[in-house]
Amino acid sequence: MYKIVKRLFKRAGVEKHMSPHRCRYSAITAVLEKTDGNVRKAQKLSRHAKLSTLQIYDDNRNRDQLEMSELLMDGLD
Repeated sequence: MYKIVKRLFKRAGVEKHMSPHRCRYSAITAVLEKTDGNVRKAQKLSRHAKLSTLQIYDDNRNRDQLEMSELLMDGLD
């Protein structure tokens, strides 16, 4: 699976390291973003048994949003 993903991204011109897990992580994070953090919907996609596992993705998403907000505010100073 890893080799297939790596080859597909290379063909697409993506130079960033990609793996099946990174693709999965990106998809789950995108669902959380589009649903304003609805972990139940993300759980259906990810098939994680525990909501606590999905909460990690949402916590990371919120942390990233905070970091971007802080960068923007620093740029206004």
